Amino acid sequence: MQNNGLTRVLGFFDVLCLGINSVVGAGIFLLPGQLCSLAGSNVVWVFPLCGILCFTIALCFAEMGGMYHTTGGAYLYAKEAFGPFAGFLVGWMIWLSSIIGWASVASGFSLYVGYFLPTENPWISKVFATLLIGGLSTINYFGVKPGSRTINFFTMGKLLSLLIFIGVGLFFIHGNHSLVSTWDRGGQTASYGGNFHAAVIMALYAYTGFEFIAVPAGEMRHPQRDIHRVLFFVLTVVTGLYIVIQVVATGTFPALATSDKPLADAARYFMGAAGGVIIGAGALLSIGGVNAGIALTSPRSLYVLSADGFLPKTFSKIHPTYHTPYWAIIFNAVLTLALSLTGSFQYLIAASVMASILQYIPTCLAVIVLRRYKPEQERSYRIPGGYGIPVVALVICGWLICHVEPKVVAATALAIAVSLPCYFLRKNASN
Repeated sequence: MQNNGLTRVLGFFDVLCLGINSVVGAGIFLLPGQLCSLAGSNVVWVFPLCGILCFTIALCFAEMGGMYHTTGGAYLYAKEAFGPFAGFLVGWMIWLSSIIGWASVASGFSLYVGYFLPTENPWISKVFATLLIGGLSTINYFGVKPGSRTINFFTMGKLLSLLIFIGVGLFFIHGNHSLVSTWDRGGQTASYGGNFHAAVIMALYAYTGFEFIAVPAGEMRHPQRDIHRVLFFVLTVVTGLYIVIQVVATGTFPALATSDKPLADAARYFMGAAGGVIIGAGALLSIGGVNAGIALTSPRSLYVLSADGFLPKTFSKIHPTYHTPYWAIIFNAVLTLALSLTGSFQYLIAASVMASILQYIPTCLAVIVLRRYKPEQERSYRIPGGYGIPVVALVICGWLICHVEPKVVAATALAIAVSLPCYFLRKNASN
């Protein structure tokens, strides 16, 4: 079965791995130490609270995902509820932030590989970034199924390393380490904690990514059935995983609050050198998985903007044999590689932080608007409790925006300003 040339081949397991891979990135390998430093003895409550907050927003994506079965995600929901201009702005930010994010994590992957090599050479990082971006783009060029299988591999790899960390670490937890806000080093005790609020804000970014689950809906076998199920399953599993990881890291490694590689250092502390290697490999697989996820979803964001007439039609052409948006994949690869190798993406990277919130707000609002103006449209899932949960989700989004740094807002405004000529030029050309 096909959808405008796209083939529906992604099953439930593929969508599930895409969801887990999109959420579980490099953050969980880096955040536990900073969260311990900020929240102290209350650190174990950070991820449960974040899980509840994100689950509230995810419920809105679940209802919207149950209404539509075509590619687009938050872009589609904004366009359906508020018109083409709002949809374009959301779609543009999704695509732009994915390009910037991909360039960033590709560089991060190549730099992390350097830790496993005997010599340091700046050209090695560029070679690995080129191979990663080029390789993943080539895989996705030849079909969405090979791309999803690559994501499945990285997802299983990263989960295996984290489960080893948990399974071994649970036997090394000491009560005097686990739920305290102090640690002792060389006879000196340092106190941490008291900034639980900041810890929650920081930890929420370890959850971003669930919004990409719905983007390739046009290539899923049963999007209206699978999207809301995957959303619920992913956030439940990820929250449980994050909680246990934080407990193990805090309970096994007394110097967690000062570590810049908390999981690797904790694993090395209770497993020896082999533990550090396992977690290092897991972090590498995790970063690689994020690359693979963006390589699949990012061209679809470009494709749908092109298919709806906002960008040149070339990007919505579908390969006659592989049923992929091949020109969108090629353009994405070239642009991402240029940003990654030149480093020119760095001044815009802050804009990608706001991109998630800019997907959340219109999606939450769309639930309210479309219930009012399209009550007859079929929904495979409907949020219980009337408008209560969407309103709470909007309050959460507003709270997040209030804590975004001014430079991030400025970078986002710049990204939106750059998009406006594209929209109005294409609109005038079509009139």
